[in-house]
Order: sequence, then structure tokens, then C-alpha cells
Amino acid sequence: MNKAVVQPESQHNLIPNFCRGEAVWLLILVMEMVAVILTLVGAERGGEALQQLMLLSLYLQWLGLSSAVVLCLARRWLRLARVGVVFFVCWGLLVLVTLVISDASWWLLKYVAWAQPVSETREEFIVRNVAISAILSLLLLRYFWGRAQLQAQVRADSEVRYLALQARIRPHFLFNSLNSIASLISTNPEQAEEMVIDLADLFRASLEKRNRLVRVAEEVEFVKTYLRIERVRLGDKLWINWEIAPEAHSARVPLLILQPLVENAVHHGVSRLRARGGITVAIHREGSRLVIDVENPIPPEDAPKRESTGVALENIAQRLKLIYGDTATLEQGPERTETGPVYRARIQVPYTTEDTQGLQSGTPGASDEGD
Repeated sequence: MNKAVVQPESQHNLIPNFCRGEAVWLLILVMEMVAVILTLVGAERGGEALQQLMLLSLYLQWLGLSSAVVLCLARRWLRLARVGVVFFVCWGLLVLVTLVISDASWWLLKYVAWAQPVSETREEFIVRNVAISAILSLLLLRYFWGRAQLQAQVRADSEVRYLALQARIRPHFLFNSLNSIASLISTNPEQAEEMVIDLADLFRASLEKRNRLVRVAEEVEFVKTYLRIERVRLGDKLWINWEIAPEAHSARVPLLILQPLVENAVHHGVSRLRARGGITVAIHREGSRLVIDVENPIPPEDAPKRESTGVALENIAQRLKLIYGDTATLEQGPERTETGPVYRARIQVPYTTEDTQGLQSGTPGASDEGD
């Protein structure tokens, strides 16, 4: 059984990644807003206020960017440190940066002709700025620490929900497959043996895959193994048309996200037809998104009905929500095509070739669960 593993908190979660441009630009914006606010609440007006804004902006931006550089450089050295150590080391670095920048600023203000003279001594100026920095840095790091703990808890809860959804896939599919095997044992034991082997291969592969995202090529192999099992039961009545774009083979999708759609297409579509029926699986890229379509012919109205619980589609929708948040969609319903009416299930997810997709605050298969 796969277990949800909560990684120890590290400085990667404790503080923003100032090695990336987004965090740096946000820091620049915040520092400039602070400079504007301090200028507006000050007593200076007109030209003096503009000069004060320039000096404050220079000081705060210098302080902010220097702190970002130091935290970025320290990031790799603190990677394996405990959270408490990271907390106090980062706090000490921020205070040290403030001390150095404040000292340099005092000398700059003293000797620059156009700058307003400093009324404080060097020691008073440095101590005041360092004290303010120490208090604000402590509060800010404590906020980041609390946020990191909350995010870790959310990820752990999401991982548990994901594994619970994933665990619901296999029993139902196993139940359906064993029923097919049982019906063949007395009439065709050789085919029953082949089904057992394919079933074992399918479950072995799904259990060995611990990553949430697998390559489309691997997911297609799962489906082909499943279809071999169904063909033993349905024979030539079932055929499948693959339309997979070359760039889609290496794309990453949630494990066992395609098989339940094909299983539904078989049970609620092809198996209810009197004649042969085909399933079309089309996977292609549209810009930054990967589109997966599964189509099956709609049986006639007088065809035997099969009860549908909707478990498979609900399972897939929940897993997509947990992995991608609101950036993935699942749509399904009847449509008319040039060859006649079909039932289409469509999944759209962000296109990626790397298994770096994390859980959102909410998880990722499914078989039906075949219904």
C-alpha cells in the first residue's frame, strides 16, 4: 500500500524563493509601497517630500534586494537544516544585512551634498534601523513559518484524499475482471488464463507507479492491457481507433485517468450494441493544454440498459481538482458527428512533460470504477 509521506519542512517552504524573478519583483513592489507610505505620513511637503521619497526608495530597495540575494545564496546551504535552525539563521542574516546597509547609508547621507544631513549619530542610526528590522523580520518569518505549516497540513490532507480515491479504482475493476474470468473458466480455460496474466500485469504496473503523473505512452499501455481483457469477453465486437499526436506521447497525465473512460465506453456503449462498435481515443496538444477525447457510439434506445452510478467520472473529477485545481476540466455528453451520434468524454489538463505537478488544496483515476 502506498503511504502519504509528509516531507520535513525546510527553508524552501519557510521563505519565498528569492532566486526566482516573481518573488523579487513582488519584494520590489512592496518596498516601494512602504517608501511611498512613509513619505506620505511624514512632515515633508513639495520638493522635500520628493527628496525623502527618493532617499527612502533607495534605502529600502537596496535593503530589500540585498536581503533577497543573501537569502537566495543561503538557500542551498539551508536545504537540509531543521525549520528552527532555518528560522533563526534567516532572521540573523536579515538583521546583519540591515546593519551593513544602515552603516553604508549613514556614511552616504553624511557626505552626499544633496542629501538631507543625518541628525542622529552613526550608532543611533544603526541601532534604530537594526531594531526595527529585527522586530519586523521576526514577525515576517513567523508568518511564513505559520503559512508553511498550514500548507504542509493541506498537502498531507490532499495526499490522503488522493490515495483514498486511487484505492477505490482497483477493487471495482478487479471485481469486473474476475467476473469475466469466472465466466470463461469452464468454456475457455486458456483464455481465462491469459486474462489472469494480463490482469496481474495491469495491477503490478499500477502498484509500482508511485508518481501521480505518468507519460501518456504508459497510460495508453494500461488501456491496451485492459482492452485485451475485454476482447476476451467481447471478441471482434470491440475495436479501438487511436489518434495520438506525436507530441502527446511524452506528456504527463494522472495515473489511470484514461482507463476508466475507456471502460465506461465499453460497458455503456459498445457492449450494448447489436453489431460491432468502435471506441476512438484522441489525444493532442492545444497550446498549453493537453486534450483527451474518448468517444463511443450511442446504443439504440431499445438496447439493454446498464445502471450507472457515475462513480468513475466523479472520481476523475475529484482527482483532477486535487492535482490541477481549476486549470483542468472534465466534460461529457452526447454529440453529433459526421459518422453519427457519439458519446464523448473530454479531459483538458495543462500540458507538461515533467512529473512536477503537486497537489492543489483540494487531488487526482479511476476505473469505475467502471460506472
